[in-house]
Amino acid sequence: MSGQTQGYIAINLVAIHNVITRGLEVSIESARKFAERGFGDGSEQAGFLNYVRALVSVLDGHHLTEDDVAFPYLRDKLPAAPIDLLSAQHQEMIPVLGEIKAAVEKCETAGQVEAGLRDLEAALGRVNGMWHPHIQIEQEHIVEKADAVLPVEEQVRLIKLVGEHVQKHTGPAYLTVPFTLYNLSPEERAVFAKDIPAEVTGHLVPVVWKEQWASMAPFLLE
Repeated sequence: MSGQTQGYIAINLVAIHNVITRGLEVSIESARKFAERGFGDGSEQAGFLNYVRALVSVLDGHHLTEDDVAFPYLRDKLPAAPIDLLSAQHQEMIPVLGEIKAAVEKCETAGQVEAGLRDLEAALGRVNGMWHPHIQIEQEHIVEKADAVLPVEEQVRLIKLVGEHVQKHTGPAYLTVPFTLYNLSPEERAVFAKDIPAEVTGHLVPVVWKEQWASMAPFLLE
């Protein structure tokens, strides 16, 4: 664990929210652009669709982990937090995430790419419309209040449990880990990455997995 423990839950929640927010913005803008002009080549198509796949996996895994781990842990600590509402909002997004997955498959099918991109842009727009009110509630009731009710050691324990659950329910890691790291600014990435094993950030991402995620690079931050 890193020495960065004050505001630990807030730091991690805000970071993953920023990852998903940027992922949605980039995906929507890119889907619109490709719908207008088409894909330049196979690498551009593969990179964009892998980027969207990673977005869906990270978003779904984040919500599943909140429902299974974080919210049960926080329910008694933050009794005023509208946890049932937040979980219900997660459920509302699930079928739309399914539409995104179906649109990605259509984008890989000969003769259906244009229709797939239209479907993709529409479904991403619906998720985006749900996402911002959702994280506003989390910001107000959890991010801004968790630090006051949870001692540092409890925050560290909870984030460890969250990290373990996320690893089990997102993937493939060779897409989702770089997606998460490189949708953060370099400053925020440096803080967030302190608790990721050095083997992952120093060897797996830049060396072992690089060929598998490199096509996503045009959509990521440096």
